[in-house]
Amino acid sequence: MGMRRSVAVVGAGISGLSIAYQSKKNGDDVTVFESSRRVGGKIGSIYCRGLELDLGPVTISETGKLRELASELNLEIIEASDATKKRYIYSKGKLHSVGIRSSLLSAAGKLSMLKAPFASKARPNETVAGYARRRFGSEAYQRLFNPMMNGIYAGNSELIHAQSVFKKRGPRKIISFKGGIAALTNALADKLGDSLILNRSVEDLDELKDFDEIHITTPAFVTANLIKELAEPLKSIHYTEVTQIFCECVPGERKFEGFGFLVPSEERMSLLGAICVSNIFPSKVSEGRRLFVLFCGGDRPYPFTPSADNAVKEFNKILEPGLTKVIHTQEYRKGIPQFYIGHDKFVDQIRQFERQNPRIKITGNYLTGVGVGDCL
Repeated sequence: MGMRRSVAVVGAGISGLSIAYQSKKNGDDVTVFESSRRVGGKIGSIYCRGLELDLGPVTISETGKLRELASELNLEIIEASDATKKRYIYSKGKLHSVGIRSSLLSAAGKLSMLKAPFASKARPNETVAGYARRRFGSEAYQRLFNPMMNGIYAGNSELIHAQSVFKKRGPRKIISFKGGIAALTNALADKLGDSLILNRSVEDLDELKDFDEIHITTPAFVTANLIKELAEPLKSIHYTEVTQIFCECVPGERKFEGFGFLVPSEERMSLLGAICVSNIFPSKVSEGRRLFVLFCGGDRPYPFTPSADNAVKEFNKILEPGLTKVIHTQEYRKGIPQFYIGHDKFVDQIRQFERQNPRIKITGNYLTGVGVGDCL
């Protein structure tokens, strides 16, 4: 038997908790330092007016690793309904279903899409916008790729690095957990027990000099204060501002059956899109109640100041519910990290630092990807 290693983990978001859990399982002596009074980072589940609201990620794309972890933690997985197959994009005053027969693209736009398989892959320093325009045509970029990227990154596709965000993946199941997505982070915290120290920030890596291994999982702008050699590249990682607006709706004449809808930047609206939680996870919302999550904000390729009030007005105009009641608003000043051009070189710098400092490991969604499954 080897000696027990002492492992420090800075940050108790999903990345930090899963590393700490794995290390503890391997027999290491683990200490997790979390500056706030709760675990989970941006993941949180709250109860409001008898409704379970998932702050941060509202749905999760399942990975093998995530299913395995859920099973170990005895979490009950809730699989999404068939509503996930019905997705829409709002363009030119109406909702268009996403698919081959969609009315979203003109005949010329569809023809450009058909030519796509013969075009090349993303070039080394190509943006998502540049890649999509070149490969699928301008219309397909504006009305299909741009809103899809808004839905994931809430970012400016004219700046996002295509090779950093287009990873080869098959379709994944959409899931949640009984008790909300925070059931995952809370279960990991329970397993860590006394190894977890809340309300304790690490100001300097010298505080951790007695540990055999140090994992830094804080957001880029926090990690920048701990690792002076990487401060400049870490501070340059941009995070978009996003607001989640949870609404209970009374349906009007129009019934909405799908997963949700996305809004292209060319519409110049505050609303990025909306998800219908009661359609996706009917078991989570008592019968007859309709719960939507609206997303507002993000970065645009033009000057723009989104407002939550406008986002609600835009949502009402699109879906025409009988009544919309805002039950909770959650603002993220530094919401989603952006994978801009040069991101690959930034990752190389981090890995180079780790090779030179083998005790220190750096991770987080600004490196691995923004999905919950990517952070495990």
